[in-house]
Amino acid sequence: MALEFSTETRQAATVFTEYRNSIDIYTEDCVKDREFYVKLLKRLLDNTDIVINDIYPIGCRRTVIDCCQNDTDNRRKKLYIVDGDIYLQYKEKENIENLYVLDAYCIENYMICDDAICNTAYIFHARDSYENVKNALNIPQELDDIAEPLINLFFFYSIQMECYGQFSLWNIDAYMNKSAKTLDKNKIDNRINEIKCGLIRNGITENQIDGLLNSRKALFPYNRETLIKIVSGKDFLIPYFKYHIDKKLNCTLNLPKEAWKFNLVDKCDIDKLNPLKEAILSAYFD
Repeated sequence: MALEFSTETRQAATVFTEYRNSIDIYTEDCVKDREFYVKLLKRLLDNTDIVINDIYPIGCRRTVIDCCQNDTDNRRKKLYIVDGDIYLQYKEKENIENLYVLDAYCIENYMICDDAICNTAYIFHARDSYENVKNALNIPQELDDIAEPLINLFFFYSIQMECYGQFSLWNIDAYMNKSAKTLDKNKIDNRINEIKCGLIRNGITENQIDGLLNSRKALFPYNRETLIKIVSGKDFLIPYFKYHIDKKLNCTLNLPKEAWKFNLVDKCDIDKLNPLKEAILSAYFD
């Protein structure tokens, strides 16, 4: 059985590797996500003076924020990075020194783009030209097709969170027709109805629900940009495109999600992460 260390121990362990890094980067997620983050940050910070060979995953979003707030050690430059998560839809971002809140549900959302998905599919499939893979997948059209139902689902997830302080995310598997490898919109509608009925049973009126829903619609139009921003890239979008690739290329790629996102880094639209780059540079040179 693998050893498990406390958050404090993991946070303090940076002392052993600080010589390898210009700045200490703390993140959510697990040790198995470390290489993904390192690869992504190396690409993001290419042609700068910043050297990153390690990052330090220390737990859930709340844990990372608490560690940031309680960190009084000024000996090292550092930045704590957390997902925007479901809160992007209805709360202001936390404004804490040395904390950076992503402007998307999670870091994996930044991996979702036409070039990244097609390149990864091309490499893993390895039986057709890149152009044929790109044409078969037609990623922009697919993003448009799944945008409205998934955005609606996440609107109701966030309403549930705002009203209850918790919600059940599930994942894309719960909403797929697995034999057809397509999104089952009826399953999404049924889940939305379940959430809505639960809200009403707990004293939230239909008028209140409509008000909360309309406030979200005013901020987040039904388009692919909203989809990529507020729908979980880790639990929904990346695994959805695994189904889509299997269907369109007639192949089964039983690879872990870590392998997918690690390879998506190579061609993702890195410019979308420029605000994070600026935050790292600011933390380092401040």
